Amino acid sequence: MMGLFRNILSSLSSLFFPPSCLICEDYLNDELFVCKKCLSSLQLHKNSDPGYIAVFQYNDSIKKLIFELKYNSRPEIGHILGKEAAKHLSEIFQKENSILLPVPLHKKRIKTRGYNQSLYIAKGISEGLTIPIDEELIKRRKDNVSQTKVDNSDRKSNVSGIFKLDSPSLDKDIFIIVVDDLITTQATTKEIYKTLKEHGYNNFFGLCIATSGN
Repeated sequence: MMGLFRNILSSLSSLFFPPSCLICEDYLNDELFVCKKCLSSLQLHKNSDPGYIAVFQYNDSIKKLIFELKYNSRPEIGHILGKEAAKHLSEIFQKENSILLPVPLHKKRIKTRGYNQSLYIAKGISEGLTIPIDEELIKRRKDNVSQTKVDNSDRKSNVSGIFKLDSPSLDKDIFIIVVDDLITTQATTKEIYKTLKEHGYNNFFGLCIATSGN
C-alpha cells in the first residue's frame, strides 16, 4: 500500500512539477537531468598538459553537473558525462589491452556518499569505448581529507601514501587509463601514478571530465 502511495505522489509531482534540465532549466522530454541540446553543446577543453586529458571546458555548466554528481546523490550524471566524453575519445585511446581505472574512494566515503562518482564516469566511457573497468587494481588505504578542503600547497602531502596496489598480478604492459571527475593540481592522479610505478606499471594516462588547473 505504501509503495502504491509513493508511486501516486511521484506521478503527481511529475505532473505538476515536471523535471527540468540542470543547465538551461527547460523541461526535459525523455532525457535525464540534462537536455540533449545542453549536453551536445558542452565545450571541449584545449589540453596543454601532457600528463592527462580533460574532455570538457571547466565552466558553470560543468561545475553544476559535477556538483550534482558528487553532492546531490545523482550518480547517473557520471554515466551521462562518461558516455558524452567517449564520443570525443574514440580516436585517442587504444581499446586493445587497456583498462579504465576509476580513482578509488575509501570505503567510509563510499558509505557516506553511496557511490564512487569516478566509477560511474568510467561506466559511461566503458559503454562508449568498450574498454573494461578494473576496480580492484588500486585501493584507497586512507580516508584522507577531501582535496576541496585543502589549500593547493598542501594537496600533495594530503594524498601521500593513500593508495595501495591490490592486484599486482595484472599484466605489466597493460595500458591503464586513470579516470577522475575533476583535476585541479594533479596531486591525486600523480599519487596513483607513483603507486603504479612502484609496482612496475609504466603505461598509463590520466583522463578527467574537466580540469580547473589550466
